[in-house]
Amino acid sequence: MRFTIKWMAALLLSLLSWSAAQVTVGVDPIAKLFTANPGQSITQILNIYNPNKVAAKIRVIGTLSDMNMSEIGQISYLPAGTVKESLAGWTTFSPSEVMLGSEDTAQVRYTIQVPADATPGTHWAMLMFEAQDPNPVPGQTLAAMRMRVAHTVYVNVAPTKKSGEISGIFENVPSVPNASYDLGVQYNNTGNVATGVQGRVEIRDVTGTLVATLAIPLEVSLPGRSLFLKTSWGGPVPRGQYSALIILNDGDKTRDLTGEQVITLPFDLLPFNAPVASATPAPAAAPAASGAPSTGKP
Repeated sequence: MRFTIKWMAALLLSLLSWSAAQVTVGVDPIAKLFTANPGQSITQILNIYNPNKVAAKIRVIGTLSDMNMSEIGQISYLPAGTVKESLAGWTTFSPSEVMLGSEDTAQVRYTIQVPADATPGTHWAMLMFEAQDPNPVPGQTLAAMRMRVAHTVYVNVAPTKKSGEISGIFENVPSVPNASYDLGVQYNNTGNVATGVQGRVEIRDVTGTLVATLAIPLEVSLPGRSLFLKTSWGGPVPRGQYSALIILNDGDKTRDLTGEQVITLPFDLLPFNAPVASATPAPAAAPAASGAPSTGKP
C-alpha cells in the first residue's frame, strides 16, 4: 500500500507540472485509485473550486478524456475511449457544468460501473474540467479563461498481476571531462497493473570496492508499456574501468530486477561544468620601442 501511495504521488507531480500555471479552477482530489471486482459499482465525489477573488463567475465544463504515457514519462491527453484500458465508457458524472463565483466550491459526483466481463488489470480515465468566461466578448479570445485541470481515476480490476523486466541498458560516455556519464535503463511492464518503478545503480572499481551509488527516481509505469529510466554519474572520478549493477523494484516485494553494465572512462571525470585546464598560451611579444626598426635590432 505504501508503494502504491508513492507512485500515485509521482503521477501527481507529473500532473501538477502540467497544470502549474492553470489556477483558474481546481479539483480535489487530483487522482484516485480503486480496487474492484467485475460487476462492481464505484461512486466518488469531487470538489471543484474557484480560487480567484474576482466578482465575475466562471463556467466550469466537465468532459471525459483518456491518458497515455510515453516511454520517457510524457503524458498525452486523448479522446475518451482511445486506449484499450480506458474506463471512460464505464463512467458517468453529474453535473457536467457548474457556475462558480469568487472562491466558490461545487461538488461533482461520478459513478464507475465495472462490466461483468471487464478485462483484469488497471483501467483509467480522466475527468477534465475547463473554466470558461460565461459572458465572452465577441471577437475576443480569452485564453487565460480556458484552463483545464484533471482528476485521474484508476481502477484495478481483479485479478491483477505485477510483472516486469529490464529489456535494455544504455550508456552515454561523455566526450569532455566536465560532463556526466549517463546511464539509461529500459523497463517493460509485462503485468496488467500500473505501478511505480524505482531503484539504484551500484558502481564498483576493478577491486570490487563500491565507489558510488546512483539513485533511479520513482516513475509511473503503465501496463503493457516500456519506461525509460535515467541516472547520471559526475566527477571527480578517476579514469578506468568500472562495473555497474542496476537494481530496480516495481512494487513486487518478493524480488528485485537486476542488470549489469561495464563502464570505461577514457579520462578523469571532473565536476559537472568545471573549467577544463588547457595549454598555457605563449606570452605575447613585447612591443617595439618607439623609433626602433621593425626587426628589433639596435
